[in-house]
Amino acid sequence: MSKVLVLVTLAALMSGCQSYADKDDPVASMRCWAYRDVESISSDQVTYIRKRSENGDTLCTTLLAGMYENGHGVSQDIAKAKTLYQSVAGVNAQAYFYLGQIAESGHDGPPDYVKARQLYRRAIDTIGSPKSTNAETGLAKLMEEGKGGPRDLDGAMALYLSATNASFGDAWKGIQRLCTRGVAMTAAQEQRYYSVWSETARGRLERALLMAQYTVSKTYNPGPQGTQVKVQVEAVEGSEEPRLLIVSSSGNDVIDQVVLKQLSTYRFPGELACSEKQAPWKRVGVVQIKGRR
Repeated sequence: MSKVLVLVTLAALMSGCQSYADKDDPVASMRCWAYRDVESISSDQVTYIRKRSENGDTLCTTLLAGMYENGHGVSQDIAKAKTLYQSVAGVNAQAYFYLGQIAESGHDGPPDYVKARQLYRRAIDTIGSPKSTNAETGLAKLMEEGKGGPRDLDGAMALYLSATNASFGDAWKGIQRLCTRGVAMTAAQEQRYYSVWSETARGRLERALLMAQYTVSKTYNPGPQGTQVKVQVEAVEGSEEPRLLIVSSSGNDVIDQVVLKQLSTYRFPGELACSEKQAPWKRVGVVQIKGRR
């Protein structure tokens, strides 16, 4: 049933039908989203996005504003972009973030860091709209650098930690910078910091296990019943390379060694710069080798 729904949705998104539909039609909004990264966007696609915007579609309006800001499919017009962003900012916090970016970058005049701070803060505080982690990161950077207001490293740390969901990206880099500058974390912040790192490591391991499973199953035939290898993956202080140990063999030494070789390319997601000593991290992963007759 879900496959049918996906196919119907994709057909609606990519069809040539230019029905502008009701402003609350989610599929019609998604078509705007599908057009956003089209390198050579057509005049019909631009017209579709514009008509959806005129019908009150906030997503399409935000995307149209971005097109005017960047000159994508239309002539660049920063004033028009700002007007469109402002028209939906009350219900789409991300629009305040984009306005903050314009103020910070100086696309329409000298950079205005005070205004950028205010707009990023409005994006963060907008009720009823998904949290803008981009705005949190943007405001944290200005607070870290003392632009547009006082330098506040503790405040910047709190915002970076709120914004980060993985141990990479701008927010995570901000956390690492502040730690190297000696900014201390509270116990709750340390827990959040380690949790993000640990979840990123777990996600990477899951992908590595799936890749090992695919590669080994494709190359080796363990018999019709299949088999599995359980491998302990442990973090080593000061290294991104894991310590690997087979805790349950497949019964075939060749398969075991190939699994270890596949997992040897796994790397932990960077250094825990905010911890004097890396907390223990150890997981047992299962590589299921599919059987073939």
